[in-house]
Amino acid sequence: MKRLFTLLGIELKLAFRSPDMVLFAILMPVVVLVVVRLVFGPPSDGEPGMIDATIGAFLAIGVCAVGLMGLPLGLAENRSRKVLKRLQVTPVHPGLLLSVQLIAQSIVSIVSAIVVAATAIVAFGVRLDGAVLPMAGAYLLVMISIFAIGLVIASTARDVKRAGIVASLVYFPMLLFSGTTVPFPVFPEAVQRAAAILPLRHGIELLNAAALGSPVVDLLPRIGLLAAIAVVGIAVSVRTFRWDME
Repeated sequence: MKRLFTLLGIELKLAFRSPDMVLFAILMPVVVLVVVRLVFGPPSDGEPGMIDATIGAFLAIGVCAVGLMGLPLGLAENRSRKVLKRLQVTPVHPGLLLSVQLIAQSIVSIVSAIVVAATAIVAFGVRLDGAVLPMAGAYLLVMISIFAIGLVIASTARDVKRAGIVASLVYFPMLLFSGTTVPFPVFPEAVQRAAAILPLRHGIELLNAAALGSPVVDLLPRIGLLAAIAVVGIAVSVRTFRWDME
């Protein structure tokens, strides 16, 4: 337990000192939220506004940035700098190392979600009709499933350059076509159908449904898909993890 908290403290300091992490995981979702509100305006006639109906998209921006860029690139950089190789001769198990990474990045992601939700509620009067517990559960499931994809990238990439290429190929389509930076309803129908293959799109739909208080039974297919991605991704990352790719 002492090893876990020691590693966790180090990773949290590094995460919150990273300008990229603060910019893309915490500030960027708020900026996108404000821009969307300025473009589409407040809700009218008692109907949910764009922000109210798609709040999950803004919550998912931080998850996407942390899970698909910060997590894999951070691990790949530690491997290239031989940090992981030095840890190999210590009593640190790969499972412990990956757990610390998940916890540290989860804290960053949760901070991002809190800032986004607080901005939406306080500044724009967004009402979240769903119960807190289902929303929190949906967020954690989305976060773990996306992080699992990032762990697979981190565990299999041979160096920082390759990790960056793979992470970018996964991150930018998720960011652009899942409905995070561009509201999903404005996409053509063909693009919306193609985006169904993106896990983050299903995560956003789950978050939106939970925020609007939709029945759980309607969410089971998305819950099952994201849970499967999380289980398979974590299992693959632990199985393929290497301290040093040389």
